[in-house]
Amino acid sequence: MTQTQNTLDWTAYTRWIVALVVLGMMLDGLDAQLLGLAIPSLIRDWGVTRGDLTPITAGSLVGMALGATFGGWFGDRFGRRTGLICSLALFGLATGIASQVHGLGLFGVLRAFAGIGLGAALPNGTALIAEFTPLRHRSMGASIAMLSQPVGSMVAGVLAAAVLESAGWRTLFIIGGIAPLAVALLYWRALPESPGYLAGRDQAAVRVSPGSVLQGELRRDTLLMWLACFMALLALYTMLSWGPAMLAAAGYPLGFAGSVVTSFSLGGIAGSLVVGLLCRKSGSRTAQAVIGAVGIAAALVLCLLFSRGQPAQGAVLALMAGIGFSAAGSQTTLYVLSTHFYPTGLRATGIGVMLGVGRLGAVASSFAGAAALDVGGPVAFFVLFAVAVSVATLACRLVSRPVVASHAQ
Repeated sequence: MTQTQNTLDWTAYTRWIVALVVLGMMLDGLDAQLLGLAIPSLIRDWGVTRGDLTPITAGSLVGMALGATFGGWFGDRFGRRTGLICSLALFGLATGIASQVHGLGLFGVLRAFAGIGLGAALPNGTALIAEFTPLRHRSMGASIAMLSQPVGSMVAGVLAAAVLESAGWRTLFIIGGIAPLAVALLYWRALPESPGYLAGRDQAAVRVSPGSVLQGELRRDTLLMWLACFMALLALYTMLSWGPAMLAAAGYPLGFAGSVVTSFSLGGIAGSLVVGLLCRKSGSRTAQAVIGAVGIAAALVLCLLFSRGQPAQGAVLALMAGIGFSAAGSQTTLYVLSTHFYPTGLRATGIGVMLGVGRLGAVASSFAGAAALDVGGPVAFFVLFAVAVSVATLACRLVSRPVVASHAQ
C-alpha cells in the first residue's frame, strides 16, 4: 500500500469522485445489457434465428475479454482516468452507430468494438474507486464499484419495459450511445487521476505486463481467482445474454423480460451490498458461501417449477432476484479480493487480466446458454447456472490469502 492510500480521508471530495466513477460504470452495466434485451426484437425484426445471433454475442464478449485484459494494463501504464475516458468513448460511439445499421455483419463488428470499451471500463473504474477510498473502506469501495453494474442493468430493464414494444431496440441503442459520450466529456473536465497511480507511475506501473500477475507468490491465488471469475461470468452472462430469449421461448411477453431484468438487477444490487458488509464483518470466504448458497437454491427451485410447466410471473420475478443476488455478489467478492490482493502498481492489470479470463467464461456462455436451451429448455438453463456458481464458490473459498474481517475494517 502507499502512504497516499494510508492518509486518504472519506471526505466530501473523495465521495464526489467515487460518485463520478460510479456514474460511468452504471452506463457500462446499461450498455452490456442492451444486446440481451434486443435479441428477441432482432429475431422478430430481421427474421433471424437465435443461432444467427450466437456469433454476435460471442464476439461482443471476446471484445470484453480483450478490453479487460489490455485495458487494465493501459490504465496502469497511462492512468486510470485516461483508460476510463477512452473506454466510455469507444463503447458509446460503437453503440450509437449500431443503432443505425441493418445487417448482422456490421452490427456484430460494432458490438465487438463496444465490447472492448465495456471490458476496459471495469478494471480502470474499480482501481480508481479503490485508490480514492480510504483503506479501511476499500471492501465497500469495491462493492460500490460492482454495485454500479446491476444498477445500470436495472436502468436498461426499466428502459426496455418502457420503450421496447413501442419504440424498438434502436431507441435503446441510441440512448446507450449518447449517454456514455456525454459522461466521457464530463470526465475529461472534472475527473482527476488516482493519487496512488500518480505516486507510483514512474516506478512499477511502467514495467508491468499481463504476465506479471503469475509471478512468484501471486501465481496460485491468481489462478484460483481466474477460475472463479470464469465460472461467475459464465453464470452471469448466461442470464444477461440468453435470459430474455429463454423467457420469450417459454411463452412470456416481451415486456416481461424487461421486468425480469429489473428484478435480477435489484437482486444484484442487494448481493453487492451484502458482499461488502460481509467481507468487512466476516471475510470473503463467508461472503461467497452465503452468496453462492442463495443462487444455487434459487436456480434449483426454478428448475423444479419449470419442469412442471410455466411458472407464475411473480414466482419468476422473486427467484430471479435471488439469481441476480448470487451472480453479481460472486463477482463482487472477486473485486474485493483483487483490490486487496494486488499492489497499486499492478492493481488495474491484475483486475483486468482476471476479468479478461472471466470474459472467456462470458464467451462460453454464448454457446453454453444457447445449447442448454436447445437441449433442455429452462430446466437445463438453470442447472447450468447452479453448476457454474458452485465451482466459482469453491474456487473463491480456496484462495489462500482471502480478505479477513480484521483486514477489511
